[in-house]
Amino acid sequence: MLSNNIFFLWPTVKQKTYFLYLWIIFITASSAFAETPPIHHELTVTLLPSQSIARFHDVVTIPKSIAKSIPGFNLNKNSKTEQIKISGNKVSVDVSADGFINLDLTEYSVEEVPGPLELTFEYSLPLPISNDDKETLFISGADFFYPQPAMESTPPAGQVTFQLNVYAPSGLRAVSQGEKIKDVVENGNRTVVWKEEKPQEEILLVADRYHVFSERHGSIALYAYLRDDDKALAERYFLATRTYLDLYSKLLAPYPYKKFALVENSQQTGYGMPSFTLLGSRVIRFPFILHTSYPHEILHNWFGNGVYIDPHSGNWAEGLTTYLADHLLPEQKGKGDRYRFQELMKYSSYVNATNDFPLAEFKGRDSMASQAVGYGKTLMALHMLRLEVGDKLFIKALRDFYNRNQFQYAGFEDLRISFERVSQRDLKEFFDQWTRRKGAPQLKLSSASHSKQNGEHLLKLKIQQTQADPVFKMKLPVAVWIKDREEPLLKILAITKKEQTIVLPLATEPLKVQLDPYHEVFRWLNPGEVPPSIGQTYGSETQTPILPANTIANDGGYLKFAQSVKTALPSSGNFLGDNMKTPLPAGSLWIFGKDKKLSDQLKVQLDHYGVKINAQGMTIDSKTFPWGNHSFVITLNRPDSDGDTVTWLITSSGKSIPGLIRKLPHYGKYGYLVFQGDAPDNVAKGAWPSSGAGLHHTFKTGTYSLRPQLSLINK
Repeated sequence: MLSNNIFFLWPTVKQKTYFLYLWIIFITASSAFAETPPIHHELTVTLLPSQSIARFHDVVTIPKSIAKSIPGFNLNKNSKTEQIKISGNKVSVDVSADGFINLDLTEYSVEEVPGPLELTFEYSLPLPISNDDKETLFISGADFFYPQPAMESTPPAGQVTFQLNVYAPSGLRAVSQGEKIKDVVENGNRTVVWKEEKPQEEILLVADRYHVFSERHGSIALYAYLRDDDKALAERYFLATRTYLDLYSKLLAPYPYKKFALVENSQQTGYGMPSFTLLGSRVIRFPFILHTSYPHEILHNWFGNGVYIDPHSGNWAEGLTTYLADHLLPEQKGKGDRYRFQELMKYSSYVNATNDFPLAEFKGRDSMASQAVGYGKTLMALHMLRLEVGDKLFIKALRDFYNRNQFQYAGFEDLRISFERVSQRDLKEFFDQWTRRKGAPQLKLSSASHSKQNGEHLLKLKIQQTQADPVFKMKLPVAVWIKDREEPLLKILAITKKEQTIVLPLATEPLKVQLDPYHEVFRWLNPGEVPPSIGQTYGSETQTPILPANTIANDGGYLKFAQSVKTALPSSGNFLGDNMKTPLPAGSLWIFGKDKKLSDQLKVQLDHYGVKINAQGMTIDSKTFPWGNHSFVITLNRPDSDGDTVTWLITSSGKSIPGLIRKLPHYGKYGYLVFQGDAPDNVAKGAWPSSGAGLHHTFKTGTYSLRPQLSLINK
């Protein structure tokens, strides 16, 4: 499954898509996708780096049942067509100025053909095939480097099976989906053959001067295609690959492909394709990738590349993959609640009334807001679904969904069908609320009181939903600490009204009550719950920079940073400096440099967090970082405005600014960051403490703790 931000190495295609229309027959498509067999390609590609072109010979076999549903084929305009054959007969074509290829079919009838229709395409295409190792060749179906049928159906049709034969100089290695059935070098030329018999959405081709490492894991061939001869790196990825393949094969179903390959890209990508992942040359060497992005991309072979996303239904796969990878792995370490809280923070920080949307409309990530909804809300909706049906049925339903829809297109409705089949419950209201409706509830514990009647202790809770939107129905977990018991009682409340009073009978008197103690409900966080983070500043609709009067002292770096954020600089030309007398604009602020009057107000908050500032540097978590070679990014609540933040950036050199511009958006959950050098390299990070503001009530002061939750796969 390709990332939403797909990078094509083909500049002319990246700017505009061009097609050649090969009209075969003129009949409207009507076949249902489930009944649409795949089209088979016997595709031969000859890579000619010295000429920067590739030659193609494609034998396309179209099942007779769908031939009449294909009005034509799409091919990249830059291709130079040499000949086209239908069932072995050469067809004369006229090519118009806009690339339209008209086929005269008056003497040809599909009905006369006893079996599949066979078309042969021969053409060439300019490609930036490098003679050295500076650039990875990566082309996909979106580049239309092979002829694709112009079929229209819902869900989409046009799946393929294929055999891809690649001829290239011996130094080039080609990678695609499926099983590698040949890789030989003869007379200085290499022949590589990839074969995939399972229906695919597209054909992919990657080529570079790779060093290839391989091993087997049971019946699965493992590969690492690296641009450097780095055996140690390959072995680290092999170990991780074996671990995650075993994990998801046990949790869901056997791995659906015959190989998995780690493939390095000269561009800094993070793509998950069927049976391989394409990771950037810098990305691949980040130690944390092995335990974050990598399992995510492997899991896509089940969801996204094992069950395809119906584009008319909403992208469910990214949230589901995130839940079972990015969330599940921390959950195994007892940190699932922390991960969910961070997702709620992203939603509360980046999403507002103007950019929110229902899950059924999520196509792919194009902003922090769309990621917070499409990934985070889907993740939370799945977690609430898990609360609805229980862990065992949740796993069973996911297996059912996968097995029923393998190599087919599926949507949220198909997910609902599987969960209803397994749980024997009507879940339409649940799915409609969380997938077809935008927004979220905002919960508040309005009051909590305790009384004793007939020897029984009664805990009375008044719970409100304070959002302007209508009520959200949900199961709401609650933790109650009672006398003479160390661990809290955990209960589930059925919330059906915007204001609801619930009475809980207890054996002894309550000491404390906490709503949603493990952050298991998708909701707006209350202001007091959310510690200030840099993501809130980036997500603010209004951002104002407060720049030093003399930006040259920092090599103009602060100005460069201010220009990079979503804001307009002051029109006066005099930056908002120390002597500014007009009221500060509403919204979040960026403050640059340490010699600011505003910074004096921020130091009060920093004292509260135990952060000390003096002439030598800044002390955080008992460690002192000197001013000289460090950059500091501190986000705090704006002192004069509720709900807004201030991000304070201090650096000794403008040379660090480009790196900070690039890196800081990826640290959205953190309240403080320390970087070293001009690169710069992160050397310290952390989040400020949060509280359950508005969701708890303490009857008796004390220390109250929650035990870690068990993981989904540990139960």
